[in-house]
Amino acid sequence: MSAPASTAAGPSAPLPGARAALALLLVINLFNYIDRQVLSAVVPKLKRDASLFAPDDPYRQTKVGALATAFMVAYMVLSPLFARAGDFVRRWWLVGIGVTLWSLASGSSGLATGFWLLLLTRCFVGVGEAAYGPIAPAMLSDLYPAAMRGKIMAWFYVAIPVGSALGFVIGGQLAEHFGWRHAFWVTYIGLVPAALCFFFRDPPRAADAKSSGGQSYLAVLKEVSRIRSFLLLTAGMTASTFVLGGVAVWVPEYIFQREAKFVLNDAVLVKLADDKEYRTLDGETRLVPDAVTDKLAPAAGDNPLSYREWEKVLTDRLTKEEIAQHGELLNTAATAPDSISLGQIGLVFGGITVVGGLTATILGGMLGDWLRNRGVRGAYFHVAGWSTLLGFPLFVAFLYTPFPYGWGLLFFVIFCLFANTGPANTVLANVVRSPVRATGFAINIFVIHALGDAISPPIIGFVADNTTLHTAFLATSAFIVLAGGLWVWGAKYLDDDTRRAESTSG
Repeated sequence: MSAPASTAAGPSAPLPGARAALALLLVINLFNYIDRQVLSAVVPKLKRDASLFAPDDPYRQTKVGALATAFMVAYMVLSPLFARAGDFVRRWWLVGIGVTLWSLASGSSGLATGFWLLLLTRCFVGVGEAAYGPIAPAMLSDLYPAAMRGKIMAWFYVAIPVGSALGFVIGGQLAEHFGWRHAFWVTYIGLVPAALCFFFRDPPRAADAKSSGGQSYLAVLKEVSRIRSFLLLTAGMTASTFVLGGVAVWVPEYIFQREAKFVLNDAVLVKLADDKEYRTLDGETRLVPDAVTDKLAPAAGDNPLSYREWEKVLTDRLTKEEIAQHGELLNTAATAPDSISLGQIGLVFGGITVVGGLTATILGGMLGDWLRNRGVRGAYFHVAGWSTLLGFPLFVAFLYTPFPYGWGLLFFVIFCLFANTGPANTVLANVVRSPVRATGFAINIFVIHALGDAISPPIIGFVADNTTLHTAFLATSAFIVLAGGLWVWGAKYLDDDTRRAESTSG
């Protein structure tokens, strides 16, 4: 039997081997997001490792943050270069090489004997993911017809909530029972799906790569900049990524500040002095020195304190430098036994993200396909836009709703903000010609991260430092409206831009 006919729009039916390719790319994408969250899960252990950070290092938290930044910078800067290569050479080989590189780099993070070696391995993780990120969805677009892409992209991107949660849980458990290095070593398993990539045959591009006429990267950039749907999609994804990336970092801290209770008594002071949790991993050095606990001792008592009251105790008795260096450990030690903890918040928040994000991603993609196949103009943009706009009042309501009811609202917020994942990426696949589609994805990746989640966490933190996290979140919610509005606006251009991409082969 011959393969389904292929046009500039893609095949008329799924190509042979499409399901196997989707399964492998989904597994790889799961490892992608597992790897990203392993670092977050082991941060408490990393900060206590004397081989990486001196206990009195005033820039310890800044350096930990740099580990995530190193990955993101390498990823977004190099994605366009690898994507450009993917427009001309065997894409499965690039994916296999990229996954091999990031698996080796991530696993080798557990072998680092100093901070700078650890930073270098995280850079190479970003290099590896840059070789994979823009090429995988472009290949899926060439394996499946346009009418099915919403569902296919949705399945591919379920890796975001599921992989992120698995990374946090797996990394946290391994770090807790075996040490932080073992949490990174588990990512060597990614070498197995990496090896399988070299046994897959590249799908034919919907139009031969030569039809691009050897366009330069600048020429491709000019081409996509003239596609209204691409511009509105990328602008909306940037606003959405700004919200999701920034809020995800600060939500646990925000809930902790709202709900936590503290107590500073003699037991807490003894814990800071003697408990192994508050010493370097070799047990030799206290992480919170006598000079700090001696200042806090006169304020000891058994009355529970709110976050604001506890914060006042710290600011009245410690210097800004001491709070910056030891505040996180002091918060952990002084959390009251009956208080909600960061660990509990992380567990519940992770569960909500998995369930809400998984169901929303799948249903959003399926709904986009269903509406498109029934003739609704701009269907994918409508699903992405209106679901996001619905998330705005729910997010604001969450900020004013007491717990435990706030958890329910948070679930629906996450559902609404993840429902756009499949439809938005389907728009991207449909409005960019196949020969330069990987480059289009890479341009999108660079913009949404450079102006989105690469900058939103520190901006939200800066606003919070000068006001409160509540105020910072309320201000950030405006970007939800911006994202949804841009996507609804784009609906009137989508069908024309899709037809133009389908009919243009050169």
